[in-house]
Amino acid sequence: MMHTKLYAAGCVALAGILASGCGVRARAETVPDGPPLAMPSPPSRVFTPVETEPLPSAPAVPSSQDEAPEAVAEPPPQRVVPPARPQEPPTDPVAEQPVPGPSRELRAASTQADAEVEGKVRALLVTAQRDLALVDYRGLTAQGREQYNQAGSFVAQASEAIAQRNLVFALTLADKAAQLAAGLRGR
Repeated sequence: MMHTKLYAAGCVALAGILASGCGVRARAETVPDGPPLAMPSPPSRVFTPVETEPLPSAPAVPSSQDEAPEAVAEPPPQRVVPPARPQEPPTDPVAEQPVPGPSRELRAASTQADAEVEGKVRALLVTAQRDLALVDYRGLTAQGREQYNQAGSFVAQASEAIAQRNLVFALTLADKAAQLAAGLRGR
C-alpha cells in the first residue's frame, strides 16, 4: 500500500513537471529591419481612341402595315484581285550557286612531338595486331570474343584517327587496343 501511494505521488509530480513545460511558448524576437518599403505609384496608362467606321443605319420602320418595305440590296463586296505577273521560268537554286574551288584543309604545322606521338601510336598498333594474331578466336568464350572484336575495332579507329591527325584520340584508342590484346593473349 505504501508503494502504491508513493507511486501515485511520483506520477502526480511527474505530470506537474511535464505540464509546466507545456505552458511556456518559445517566441523568436524579431527586430524590424527598417521602415516599410515605399511602393511606387503605378505607371500612367495611355488609351488611344478606337477608330471604327460608323455602321450604316437601318432603314426606318414603316408606320403602317399596308406599305411594303423597300428592299435595300447592297452589292456584295468586290474581291480585289492583284494583277497577274508574267510567268517567269523557275530558277534552280543549285545552278545559281557558284562552284567552290578545291577545298584546302587548314592544319597546324607538325612538330617533333607530333612525330613522336605518331610513332608511339603506330608501335602500340603493331603490338596490338601481333597479340591479336596470336589469339585463337575459336577457343575464346563469348566475353573473350567480344573483347577480341572490340580490340580490332579500336585498332581500326586508331588508324582512322592517325589519318585525320587526331593523335591524342589515336593514342588513347591504340593503348586500349594493346591492353585488350595483351589480356587476350594471356588467356
